[in-house]
Amino acid sequence: MPSLDAGYVVVDLWRAKPGKENELKRVLTQARQRFRAYPGIISVDYAHLDGDESRYLVVFRYTDQQTREAFVGTDDLKSTMARLSDLWDLEGQVYKGAAAIF
Repeated sequence: MPSLDAGYVVVDLWRAKPGKENELKRVLTQARQRFRAYPGIISVDYAHLDGDESRYLVVFRYTDQQTREAFVGTDDLKSTMARLSDLWDLEGQVYKGAAAIF
């Protein structure tokens, strides 16, 4: 079970490119399993927004900011993001920073 302690969280909104929804789901499913195995990643979640199957809320939860910075530099993330760039666009970042559990 993931830790409920405070950590470092990145939350984004993404939109699937038209006609790319099924391919995007496949890539995200594969990537999620690999990413979750990376040391210091607590969770990786993708969720559709209500009423719009093309929009995703993307949540990465790390043990700390250093883990995030190290993960961003990995070849796996870089190659996955290059592949995803053909499938979706960043709508905006919702939050990036320390998480607090209440």
